[in-house]
Amino acid sequence: MFFVFAPLVLASHLLVAATGSPPSIDIQRSCRESSGALYGSSTGDVVASCVEDEKNASAELAKNWATFPAADKVLCVHAAIYLPSYVEWLTCIEGEIALRRIRKDSAAPRG
Repeated sequence: MFFVFAPLVLASHLLVAATGSPPSIDIQRSCRESSGALYGSSTGDVVASCVEDEKNASAELAKNWATFPAADKVLCVHAAIYLPSYVEWLTCIEGEIALRRIRKDSAAPRG
């Protein structure tokens, strides 16, 4: 039964790369759920800080979405897995870009 759904799941990730903007998530809900899971309660300060971080990451993703490599978007952005987070998506994409740069720099001849 798993094999029937595998192509559908893989295809859904490819749609992320083809769209003109990152998937939309409910920041308030995600922050409440994550703060409750991490801290045992959804305190106002923790949720407010989370919401601010998510809004900033969302703006950064939206601003640079077209410049991010499609492979990185497919690898990093999964709206239906775990608790979706713009911060995590942005961190993952930036990490992939940095890793490629490091590999390129280390492969370049020194002289």
